[in-house]
Amino acid sequence: MRILWLGTGFLALAALVWGGYEVSVPAVVLNLAVGLAFIGAGIEAADRRPDSSSGQLMIAVGLAWFVRLTGAIENDVAFAVGVATKTLYLAVLGHLLVTYPTGRITSPWQRVVVSLGYLLTVPVNVGYLLVVPFDGPQNIVVIREVSSPGVPTVAVVVLITGIVLFCALLARMITRWLRSGNVVRRDLGPVVWGGAAIVLTVVVTYVAALLGLPPAVQVPLQWSTEVVLVGWPLALLYGLVRARLDRSAVGELAVSLGAGLPDDLRSVLAHTLHDPSLEIVYGEVAPTSRGVTYLEAGGTRLAALVHDPALDPSFVRAVAASAALAVQNELRAQRIVEAADEARRQVERDLHDGAQQRLVSVLLTLRLAENSPELLSAAREELARALDELRELARGIYPVLLTDAGIGPALLSLVERSTVPAVLVGVPQGRLSPVAEGTCYFVVAEALTNAAKHSNAREVRIEVTHAGDLVTVVVSDDGVGGAGDGVRAARPGR
Repeated sequence: MRILWLGTGFLALAALVWGGYEVSVPAVVLNLAVGLAFIGAGIEAADRRPDSSSGQLMIAVGLAWFVRLTGAIENDVAFAVGVATKTLYLAVLGHLLVTYPTGRITSPWQRVVVSLGYLLTVPVNVGYLLVVPFDGPQNIVVIREVSSPGVPTVAVVVLITGIVLFCALLARMITRWLRSGNVVRRDLGPVVWGGAAIVLTVVVTYVAALLGLPPAVQVPLQWSTEVVLVGWPLALLYGLVRARLDRSAVGELAVSLGAGLPDDLRSVLAHTLHDPSLEIVYGEVAPTSRGVTYLEAGGTRLAALVHDPALDPSFVRAVAASAALAVQNELRAQRIVEAADEARRQVERDLHDGAQQRLVSVLLTLRLAENSPELLSAAREELARALDELRELARGIYPVLLTDAGIGPALLSLVERSTVPAVLVGVPQGRLSPVAEGTCYFVVAEALTNAAKHSNAREVRIEVTHAGDLVTVVVSDDGVGGAGDGVRAARPGR
C-alpha cells in the first residue's frame, strides 16, 4: 500500500511537470496534496479499521483524482481520458460520505444516491466528449482564466442535477449528525463537517458556472474547492489520532483504579468511554438494543456495562478489563474483611465454649475445695490450662480499640495496663495505614512485655513518629535490658 501511495504520486507529478503544458508550482503542489492526502489517509484508515470499507473508498478518491491528471498530458488520448474521468472523484467522494463509517451501502436511498452520482460522472462526460466538438487537446486540469461563450445545455442539466444531489447529501449528513447520540456525533464530527465544507464549495462552484459568472470569480472558487479537499482527509486523520489517544486513556484508567474503586465508578468509566448514557448493571441484564459488555475475572461474571452500541468493541473491552480487575480487588478485600469478622466470631465461640467453661469449673472446684488439698491442686491445674488456652486464643487477635480509634488511643491503653511505669511521649496525629498501625501496636506490646520480664526498669518511654513514608517506633527504659532503641516499625503504605 505504501508503494501505491508513492507510485501514484510520482506518476501524477510526471504528468503535471512533463506532460507538455506549463503548470505553476502551486498547482503542482495542490494537485499532489489532494491525491496523496486521500490515499495516505485511506491507507491509515484501512489499517486502523479493517472491518470498514471507508479506507478503500478514500484510496479510490485519491486514485480517481490522480487519473483525471492525465488531462495535463498534451495528447489526444490523454485528453479524452482526462475529460471522461474529470469528475469521477466527486462520485467516489459522495459514495464515501453517504456510507461512512462502514463504507457499505445498506439502504435503498444510499443505493440511489450513489448510483446517480456515478451516472453523472464518467457516462455523462463520455457523452459530452462525443457530442461537443473540441479544437484539439487542451489542459483541463490546471485552473486558469479562460473565456467561455456559454454553458451547453447538457452541461446545464448536469450542473443542476449535481447541485440538487449535493444539497440533498449535505442535508442528509447534517440531519444524521443531529439525530445521533453523543458517541456517534463525536466520531462523525470531523467527517460530517469536513464533508459539508467540500459539498458547499462544490455547490457554489457549480452555481457560479451555471450562472456564467466571470472567470475572475470562478477561478478562486475552484481553488478553494481543491484546498478544502486537502483538509478533509486531515480531519479524518485527526479523528483516527483521537481514537488512538482514547485508547491511551485505558492505561491511565488502570492506574487510577489500581488505587481503589472511586466513589462513582460509573462516571469515571463514562468519561473514559465518552458515553454519558453508560450504565453498570450488577446481576442479570434485561434484553436491550444497547451494547452490553461484561466485566469478567477468572471466568466469573462480576457486572455488565450497558453502553452506546456505536462504541468501538475493542475499546470497550479494554476499559471493561481494567474495571473488572478493580472490582475483583474490591470484592476480594470485602471477602477478607468478612473472613476476619468470621474469625472474630469463632474466637468468641471458642472463648465461650472453652476457656469460659474451664474458669466456671475452677470456680465451682474452689468452692468445694476449702478443706481438700487434692481439689485445690486440681483447681490450680485447671486454672493453668485455662490461662494457656486464653493466651493461645489471644495470640494474633487485632485490638478493637486500634481499629476504631487508631494508634494513639491503642498505645495509651497499653501504657495504662503496663506492669512497668510507662510514658507515651508522642504519636502521629492522623491515622496511619492499618498495616503500619498494627505493626506499631504489636512492637510496643512486645517491648513492654520484655521490659517487665528482663529490665527491672523504673520507667519506659515510648515515642512514635511519622515522616514521609516512614514510621519510627522508639521504646527506651532505664533498666539493665529490654526492648532496645529506635525500632523501625513499618511504612504507612504497606
